[in-house]
Amino acid sequence: MKLKTNVIVGAIFALLLTFVYFHEIKGGQERRQAAERSKQLVDFKESEVKRLSLIRPEGGIEVERTEGSQWRIVLPVEDGADGEAVERYLRNIAESEREKVVVDSADALSAETAARYGLDRPRLKVSIETEEGTLDTLFFGTDAPTDRYTYVQESGSNPEIFVVRAWRYDNLDKSVFDLRDRRVLAFPKSEIIEAARTGSAGPVSLRKEGPEWLMQEPIVARASSEAVDGVLAKIESSEISAFVDEAPSGEALAAYGFGSGAVQWSFTFGQDRRERRLSIGREDEEGRYYAREESRPQVFLIDSTLVHRLSQDAAQLRDRKPLRIDRDGIDRMEYRRGPVLIFAAEKDSSGVWNIQDPPGQQTKSWKLNALLTDLESLEAIDFSTAQGGEPPLSVRLMEGGQSVNYAQFFLRDGEIYLEQDGDPHAYKIDTDVFADIDLELDEVRQVPEAVDSTRVDE
Repeated sequence: MKLKTNVIVGAIFALLLTFVYFHEIKGGQERRQAAERSKQLVDFKESEVKRLSLIRPEGGIEVERTEGSQWRIVLPVEDGADGEAVERYLRNIAESEREKVVVDSADALSAETAARYGLDRPRLKVSIETEEGTLDTLFFGTDAPTDRYTYVQESGSNPEIFVVRAWRYDNLDKSVFDLRDRRVLAFPKSEIIEAARTGSAGPVSLRKEGPEWLMQEPIVARASSEAVDGVLAKIESSEISAFVDEAPSGEALAAYGFGSGAVQWSFTFGQDRRERRLSIGREDEEGRYYAREESRPQVFLIDSTLVHRLSQDAAQLRDRKPLRIDRDGIDRMEYRRGPVLIFAAEKDSSGVWNIQDPPGQQTKSWKLNALLTDLESLEAIDFSTAQGGEPPLSVRLMEGGQSVNYAQFFLRDGEIYLEQDGDPHAYKIDTDVFADIDLELDEVRQVPEAVDSTRVDE
């Protein structure tokens, strides 16, 4: 009998637990979720949105999702959309909540009521089309006279008038420019393998080999990877200031400055060698420049800082570090002034430098390490194709018995130029920087301390 009673009590307890779970816990969660959904302006899944429509006093805007989940503006112009801006817009709608009802559905349909809240001529209409169909349209009226709220009405079976936070409306009141793809050039910077410039700024041709950039025009030389990457990064981060002509005629293009002398950059990227071309026209009244990207018909304006970067002299894109050395691998150096040897030093297995010629010299090992650092970080301030001059100094660097670099510093017309084996170009070096490299024997040898002749040995 006792066992039977326990079984019954246990069953009742299990039923109570089930009731508590489904009604109080799970049911409570579902009720809270339902309450939260009821406060949403529109209940939808962002991933299922196919089209977004906005109607403002200035006109309508329509954005649709294309194949590959890309967004495109189809009204009032046809152009790419800023995917992040569109997704952010949809999140703002999904997160917007009704704060309170000010007019219930029974009185909300009268013309007088609509006019009182600015809903007879809404400032904004928003409509969303999903895979299941078009959702109710949102109408945004005027702001409340006291608190920061905006009046809203929704089409459909319940046309009550309610309010949302005014900043929510501000986030939804977007122009076509706000939702448009404003990138000057849409390309993956990391995939660029060639870049070339033509026009009045002078020719430039660059090719990437591994991590390095090589210049092929106007001369064949190493390019500065940092400078070239800086140009590409500037383009990648730059945005269009304004669109000025959606479908320019040939005559209009000439008026914008896209003649035969216009600066044009072409960029090749990817294994399939796709190409993007950017043309730069004349300057406008506010110091911006007209520009055009060939895959888009529009003429737009870009900032002068980008134009100046794209129009810089080819020398600014050259590699200004003439000496490519591995300072840790160098184990012998020879310094000469003309034919006369100043010193020759070798590094032992412990990394300490010792002067070998002239013999019998103690060495400031730290001074020679600092010298290698100065040579490794040396940068040119200009370039020249002239050769020769008075050779004030030559430096030979060796590793494992092999010469890895032979540099000569020439004095020409009062300036210092560096030339090296295998390089047809001369590099102008700042005279103050050269002073730290132009060493004498006394600067690298350790001078013994003088002996006090008055001391008497005990």
